[in-house]
Amino acid sequence: MFHSWPSHALPGLLRTAAAPVLAPIRDAFRTQVYPLGYVPSHDGMRGLMTLGVVTAHVSHTLVPGAVLYIDLFFVASAYYITGLLLRDVDKHGRIRFREFYARRFARIVPPLLLMLAAYLLFTWLLRPPFLPALERAAIALGYIANYWYVFDPKTIEDIGHTWTLSTEEQFYLLWPLTFALLVKRFGVTWRLVGAICAIAAAIWAWRVSLVAGGAEWRRLYTAFDTRADALMAGCAMAVVLRLVPHGAYPALDRLWPKLAWPLLLYWGTITFVFWAADGPSMNYYLFGSMVCGVLPGILVLTLLGRSQGTILHRIFEQPAAIFLGRIFYGIYLWHLPILNFLDSYGVWWPMRLAIGLPLSIVAATLSYAVLERRFLRKAAASRPPAARASVTAAMPSLAPGSLAHAEQTVAELKPAPRPTATVEARLA
Repeated sequence: MFHSWPSHALPGLLRTAAAPVLAPIRDAFRTQVYPLGYVPSHDGMRGLMTLGVVTAHVSHTLVPGAVLYIDLFFVASAYYITGLLLRDVDKHGRIRFREFYARRFARIVPPLLLMLAAYLLFTWLLRPPFLPALERAAIALGYIANYWYVFDPKTIEDIGHTWTLSTEEQFYLLWPLTFALLVKRFGVTWRLVGAICAIAAAIWAWRVSLVAGGAEWRRLYTAFDTRADALMAGCAMAVVLRLVPHGAYPALDRLWPKLAWPLLLYWGTITFVFWAADGPSMNYYLFGSMVCGVLPGILVLTLLGRSQGTILHRIFEQPAAIFLGRIFYGIYLWHLPILNFLDSYGVWWPMRLAIGLPLSIVAATLSYAVLERRFLRKAAASRPPAARASVTAAMPSLAPGSLAHAEQTVAELKPAPRPTATVEARLA
């Protein structure tokens, strides 16, 4: 993809001028490492669902069920993070907290700082006043936007999407230590799965009690203590797949491909047909999140990792979808400030989408290739040589393929030669 696009679309002179930018982009996407193995369809799934979230932020009636994608993203994130923690337990007998948090910092913080710096610069130049924007940036950088949104939504609304980053960061801070204590008490056993499910059930029950007490939707939608059941479900999924390795139950392995069409029909209809166009009702907080988003999300993630060649694989393994999945974090970071900037100038919503989405993709691509890769290389360089394997290395026993989430790191510490094959061929 990057060998032919976007360079072939540029006139010769402009192509020459763009070469210094295109080279690091190609290099960044060529030299990546996925510690738990690579599943292209997982990348493609989150890429297309990110497009759904962006579209819903322009007009939620276009993708009314996009709220369920957030549940699925939480499940996927927790699945991946718990997989990394399990790898530490397997290889080292303990969780290496320092390395874990260094990886999280390298992947999450630099892109956020870049987006906030650009947001503040554009606000200062084009959309004063500046001090409220500075306050919003401080809230986002402090990873408290989820609770700030509950109690003062007007303050944070310009970059209100950072509530999901806050929820995930709070999970990153709390879960490794909690998981270490649970593993010490129960080991990597079915009792550990039961303990994680009990935590998820308690969080679910807490949210139900808040609904019964008349809590408003913001209190239920963005707060960590009311969304962490989806995260716990992803954690339980990682442990279950560790305990049930691929091939242990052939009948179960034969079942996964048969679920592809039902899951495709489900996600299509729940996204565009059956979900209320005016937003989720309180039933979403009672049972809809878990039943409509989390559990089907677990099924689709497992199916993609434990089978191949299904209709879902053919959709999610399209090169464009995979490309979007690799930079989905950047797209999510940049899209709302760009859309809100366009909205402040009265740009008609179809034009906001037509302009804002490409701009978000360009910003995310440049951020990943030029900024993020530098920090990810440092994280890769700090690992022992055995950990810096190629993307084609054999996948570990955690699953036949594990979610390639935030741990996209660069394997080679010296420049590689210009590729002669397309990205599509390399991903095949």
